[in-house]
Amino acid sequence: MKYKQLVVNGCSYMHKYAAGLGHVNLKTQLGIDFAQSITVSGSANSRILRTTLKHSYATTVPTFYVLGMTFVSRLELPICEEETSFEGRWINPQNQEFKSRWQMHWTEQDSAQFVETKLKSEIYSIVDRTEDLMYRMLATINDLKSRGHQILMYQQADNLYQEHLHNPKLALLNSCPEIVHGFKWRATAYQHEQGVSGSKYPPGSPYVPPDMTHAEQGHHHVLNAYLTNYINEHKILQ
Repeated sequence: MKYKQLVVNGCSYMHKYAAGLGHVNLKTQLGIDFAQSITVSGSANSRILRTTLKHSYATTVPTFYVLGMTFVSRLELPICEEETSFEGRWINPQNQEFKSRWQMHWTEQDSAQFVETKLKSEIYSIVDRTEDLMYRMLATINDLKSRGHQILMYQQADNLYQEHLHNPKLALLNSCPEIVHGFKWRATAYQHEQGVSGSKYPPGSPYVPPDMTHAEQGHHHVLNAYLTNYINEHKILQ
């Protein structure tokens, strides 16, 4: 096997998957020696791509990266007081509860204003934002492959952009097999359709549709079977 390690990245969907050792099971199925997770719950796609590249530039081992991409609408800001060596000061104020790490001048009012402005900007911009993500994904794929790595990207749960995938601006999503089914396939919806148990959220939690409910931790075999078949069919690791 050319690739010696498997690294998974993503938001809470992939974090839960890795917590249940889904990535360990996948590396065994693929014949890869080592598996690592660099997932962070609440991640935006910008963080997923940035930290994947950051990891790839710090390793000399040929690596296969599997990215479970998240909601297109997520954004992040560098507002944390405490900087970590790998993640930096970045945070998603809308989906990550790291209030204790905010810079001293950042307040809940600032976060609320940021989210309000963000939501206003999103009303008519889904195609533009998906197009921007598309080019970032393509650039990441090409960069990794040029340096001896490989990658697979798929959508976890977002359905907001799906009706626009026929738009010519998004045609390049179908240009390489490293983007699973042109970003149409949603892993969480597929697992739900196959009868995978969903997580039970605490009382009082916001409603989550069944096709977006996190798969129960440890219930990764249906997903891994699909990914393995796709990887083999499209000769991703050859």
